[in-house]
Amino acid sequence: MNKIKHYKLILASLILVLVGSSCDDFLSTPPLDQLSSEVWYQNEDQAQMSVDACYRYLPSANIILMRDSWSDNMTHRNGNYNQIGSGAYTAYNGLVRDEWKYSAVANINEVLEQLAEHSDFDADFLTKAELELRFIRAFIYYDMLFYFGDVPLIKTTLTVEESKQTTRAPRADVLEFVLTELKDVAQNIGTFNQEVSGRINADVVNAYLARVSLYEKNYADAVEYANKVISSGKFELFNDYDGLFRIQNDGNTKEVIFERQYSFPLYTHSNNKYHSYPSSPMHGWLWNMPLQGLVGEYECACGHPVGQCPDDCVYEQQRQAAIAAGQDGEYIGRDPRLNATVVYPGHKWIVDGKTLSEYGYRDPSSKDYWKNEPTSNGYMMFKWLDLHGGEEERGKSGKNATIIRYADVLLMKAEALVELNKDFDQVVEILNEIRERAGMPENITAGSQDEMRKAVRHERRIELACEGLRYQDIIRWRICDQVKNGPLLGAKRNKPDGTLEEDRVVSHTAVWEDYMYLFPIPQDVMDKNENITPNPGW
Repeated sequence: MNKIKHYKLILASLILVLVGSSCDDFLSTPPLDQLSSEVWYQNEDQAQMSVDACYRYLPSANIILMRDSWSDNMTHRNGNYNQIGSGAYTAYNGLVRDEWKYSAVANINEVLEQLAEHSDFDADFLTKAELELRFIRAFIYYDMLFYFGDVPLIKTTLTVEESKQTTRAPRADVLEFVLTELKDVAQNIGTFNQEVSGRINADVVNAYLARVSLYEKNYADAVEYANKVISSGKFELFNDYDGLFRIQNDGNTKEVIFERQYSFPLYTHSNNKYHSYPSSPMHGWLWNMPLQGLVGEYECACGHPVGQCPDDCVYEQQRQAAIAAGQDGEYIGRDPRLNATVVYPGHKWIVDGKTLSEYGYRDPSSKDYWKNEPTSNGYMMFKWLDLHGGEEERGKSGKNATIIRYADVLLMKAEALVELNKDFDQVVEILNEIRERAGMPENITAGSQDEMRKAVRHERRIELACEGLRYQDIIRWRICDQVKNGPLLGAKRNKPDGTLEEDRVVSHTAVWEDYMYLFPIPQDVMDKNENITPNPGW
């Protein structure tokens, strides 16, 4: 499939920076000295550049990974970035401020208004552009209402003075706006962009409607929209779970429904550098580090939770034999998705059958040795890295960032059916299909609603680890008091004699209070507009 023309996207982004970056109010209203329609929007090519630039307001590769470090899946070596994960954040936190996306809303509103003045443009072009922009705006608004609750609902360009009079609209009103927009886009987008990867089309909108419906506990709607994606027949699980997250397969699978696209060397991100380990070919910086809670969730390859294997389990026998020999057997014979997702002590970086590096967390001669890297917790992220690259490419990754994929849609349907307490046979079929693709036994059987809920949540955590969804899951399930309260652990270190410490390293100790289910309103927003009130507890 064709990709977005990235040179246009880059140029358009630069243009929007010029016309919309010197804002002085909390909504980041487009500046009064922006380029006028007499200078810009003179033809469809210029208008298309402005539309393309708005795609940059969708989650980036960096923020997708960062959001997992807010949860019980990962931690971050930088204390400033780790504040949300540890519960130490305030209204002054920069990542919280980044989620208040009114600069993006203002720019999208501006582009929509400019396009509305050009009836001389091709009618199909205008319709498609408007629908794409409205989807992106609705996507942004849903993120904001999820994180902040009540937020200002701005549908048109405001003056500075008008913006300073704005108040927070009730969450229900914002949600109604989001759903109305998404449903209208779904109804009218038709066959636009069906053969163009990376652009909004009917399948993208239906998949996102399934997500919003699930998050809002509208379970029947979630099943309906998921079924629209499934029944389209366009998507399937890719036959290689690890390969799904490697740059070589970008554009070559039927699993990815929507993604943020990059293009080496012009439009890239730095996740190779941020998330690889020092002795790897990328010589990385150890930013986001998975936690033991996630690692421990990966089952034995026989299909049992680790530690609950039957006596005849060959993998448990191998683990125990390694331990008896003074070796670390913890990671032997686990769900293959562990090896594809997490770098653990002794994990190997293998390309074309050749081992290029081995993570030496417990090796005193390695750059990775824990005494050399005191902020390391023994785990690193492996998903998304470009295994074929070297240090010269580490700061320029062209790997696309998945926003919605087919496995997620299947799991959304499964969860919705469980919450509706119906059709458990379909839930079992979905879970076993996902497990079979991963190389795990298809051993899920129907049980009680609680048992099925546990099975779905387990598969969702493992299948979608490090994809930016875990924080939203634990927030909407209201389980943060259980999983983000107390010490969050990493791997075991070794003693001078080489034997393992009995206790795991504490990555950080998390504090949770229920008012944290909503972010604080950014302090500078409240400073600039006295009508914007704080969230309770903050």
